[in-house]
Amino acid sequence: MKILAILFLMSALLCGQPQAPVNVTPGAPAVKGPAESTPPPPVSPDTVVAEVNGKKYTAADVDRLIGMLPAQYQQAARSRPELLGQVFLMQRLAEDAEKAGLDQKAPFKDQLEMQKIQVLSTAELSDVQNTMKLTEDEEQKYYKDNSDKFKEVKVRVIYLSFNPTPGKAAADGKKLRTEDEAKASIEDVARQIKAGADFGKLARDLSDDKSSAAKDGDFGVVKLDSPYPEPIKTAVFALKQGEISAPIRQANGFYLIRAEEIDQRSFNDSVMQIIQAVKQAKFQAWLKGMQSQYSVKIEDPAYFAPRVPAQLQQVH
Repeated sequence: MKILAILFLMSALLCGQPQAPVNVTPGAPAVKGPAESTPPPPVSPDTVVAEVNGKKYTAADVDRLIGMLPAQYQQAARSRPELLGQVFLMQRLAEDAEKAGLDQKAPFKDQLEMQKIQVLSTAELSDVQNTMKLTEDEEQKYYKDNSDKFKEVKVRVIYLSFNPTPGKAAADGKKLRTEDEAKASIEDVARQIKAGADFGKLARDLSDDKSSAAKDGDFGVVKLDSPYPEPIKTAVFALKQGEISAPIRQANGFYLIRAEEIDQRSFNDSVMQIIQAVKQAKFQAWLKGMQSQYSVKIEDPAYFAPRVPAQLQQVH
C-alpha cells in the first residue's frame, strides 16, 4: 500500500500542472467559476467507462479500483482518469508476481501476512466500536455522573491586549501596552466592578475585543466542548452566577469574565454527545481488557538485548 501511494503520488506530480494558491480575503464573497455547473447525470454500474490495454471496464469496476486507493487519492483518480493508468499497472504487476509465485516466497509472504493482520485488526476495532450496544440506563447514569459537562454559561468579557513583542509598534503605529501595563489595567477594572461599576459600560469603553464590546461585553455561551483555551473554560465553569473571574492571561492579553447565566442542558438536548461519550468509554474499557490479556512476560532477557548487526560484527 505504501508503494502504491508513492507511485500514485509521483504520477500525480508528473501529470499535473502546479496551480497558484487562491488567496481569499476574509469576509469577501466567494467567486463562482466555470466549475460550478450542473452536475452530470449518474452513470449506471454496468456502463463501460474506460478501456485499458484492450480490456473494457465498467463503472462498477472502476469504482472498486478507486475504492482500493488511499482516501487522499480517490478524488484525484476520479477527476483525472489518466492517473488510473498507474493503478492498472500496479494491478498487472501484482498479477504477474502471483503467477511467478512471489506471494509464497520470503520476505513477501510474511509481508503480505502482516498487511492482512493490520487490515483485519483495524476492521475488527472499527466493527466493535460501531456495533457496541448501549442501554438507556448507561446513558442516564453518564448524564447524572457528568452533569458539569452539560453546563452552559452565558458570559460577558472585558479584554485588554498587550504587546507580546516589546518594542514592536502596532500596524497602525499606535503604542501598545506592555504586559505589566495591561495586567495593572485589568486589575483596576476588576476593582471598579467589585465596587459597583457597570460591567457593560466598562466593556464598551475599554475592551479591545470590539465585537463583544459593542454588545456590552456579551461573549455568548461557553460549553465544556467549546473551542476556547482550557484556562478560559476552567475559569468560566468555576464561577457562580453573577461572579467575575480573576484576570486570565492569554498570549496577547488579559480577560476578565463575568458569568451572566448558568444553565444545564437537558438529557434530550445532549443525547448525541452522551451516546458518543458512553460508547467511547465502553470501547476503551473493552480495548484495555483485550490488551491486558497480551502483556508480555520476559522469560529470557538475553534474547531481547541489543544486537550488533552482522555487517558491523564483520568490521570489528
